[in-house]
Amino acid sequence: MNDVITEQELLNSLNAYAKSFGVPTSPEEVMAIASSIVTFKQKQLGIPEISPTQVESLVQQVSSQFDINAIANSVTDNATATLVQGVNQWQQTLEHQVLNTLNAYVQKFQPEQMPDVAKTILSIIPLVENAQLHQLETTSLIQKVASQFKWENALAQVVGDDALAIADQLAKLLQFGDIEELVKQTLIGDHQLLNQPLDQITESLVNSKLAEILGNNAIHIDLDTQQLMVKQVTFKLNVMASSPAAAKSDQEIAQQIDDETTRFQASRQENLNFNNLFNQPKSGN
Repeated sequence: MNDVITEQELLNSLNAYAKSFGVPTSPEEVMAIASSIVTFKQKQLGIPEISPTQVESLVQQVSSQFDINAIANSVTDNATATLVQGVNQWQQTLEHQVLNTLNAYVQKFQPEQMPDVAKTILSIIPLVENAQLHQLETTSLIQKVASQFKWENALAQVVGDDALAIADQLAKLLQFGDIEELVKQTLIGDHQLLNQPLDQITESLVNSKLAEILGNNAIHIDLDTQQLMVKQVTFKLNVMASSPAAAKSDQEIAQQIDDETTRFQASRQENLNFNNLFNQPKSGN
């Protein structure tokens, strides 16, 4: 992690961010900002993968040292000031991209029905951002976008071609929501049963499991959609990796996978019909 940012550098950056853009109002917000600083620094350095559990550990250590009373007297050097300006600009741009895509999706695909806003935003994020966000910053992003989203207003918003194109990708992914869920539950079961952390789940592993499930069920999905689904599953599982682990027995996990497989097989004919995409129950999304 020192190759990305040290503990002291992160604390200095957190102080500088609070001084420039406002003091966080909760411990969760402090950790979300710290996590975003790490992610942005990672993007700058071009480092493709950092263990979510490593990031979570660093963020918790630094956040515990964060002192609101010390902000006013903190000194910010030019490099740190530039860094936090970049972090804030990236955050604002990402919020704007996600909100525009959500508006485009509602206009084109759900003009008569309110979507599950939080789940839809979660699915949009890996379509507009290549970096792996962590649980706290993902939650913060979802809350900020959801607070700006108004379903009635979304129908009248002017959206660009880029947002519409991403909305098309999202709609196609949601068409195969049961397959995505089956891949996730199978990988969760495999790793928890083997006592392996979720942050060891890579795109390569997800791709392999997806190919296995598609082959076993004689389902064809075009390669572009498969690649997007692999990104979705990898993103969501890594977000889960930096969340508190659910306490489930091996038997409960295995039963959950069996139930999901049965549900998928029973409903896949309807779910794979694009014309019926938005007539599915919410749980199918």
